[in-house]
Amino acid sequence: MGIDEVFKVLSKGVMVSLNSQKYLDVAHFLMIDENFDELSTLLDKIGFKLNGQNGCFYISKKESMNEAELHSFLKNHKDVLVAVAILKQILPYIDRGNTLKQTEFTHQYIQKDDAGLAQKFEYIFETRDLKDVVEKFFDLLEKSYIIERKDRDNKDEYLVLSAIEYYLKIVERVV
Repeated sequence: MGIDEVFKVLSKGVMVSLNSQKYLDVAHFLMIDENFDELSTLLDKIGFKLNGQNGCFYISKKESMNEAELHSFLKNHKDVLVAVAILKQILPYIDRGNTLKQTEFTHQYIQKDDAGLAQKFEYIFETRDLKDVVEKFFDLLEKSYIIERKDRDNKDEYLVLSAIEYYLKIVERVV
């Protein structure tokens, strides 16, 4: 694993979590201070910042977002932000490192019998079909690097990645 390979991953917008099996090599590479500092220096030269906090690494602009950029960010990430809020509403104890089961999530969702939750799901996925909604919900969280399948052959168990902290902070500020 070299700095060029790590840059390729991070430059795609991947949020690398320390507890991710998929990006374990990248996380371990960045945990070495010299590697982190070297990549950070390189990114600084092109106007970006390497962030390493709460068990995850990602690239951001060096300067703060202006209002238009902030609006664009929220627009582009609204579905995942709503999904994280839903996840915490259904499973308030969920945290990085926890195992998340689709079956348990579905059971808790049914138990809540909350019309507001159903509306949020319909807003994101434009369907009310429970099976379809749950499948799309887990796909969205996985594509956003918030969860990761524990085993490729098991669609029920997921690991909650450290990146959830990033999104939870945004949700807490917005709500």
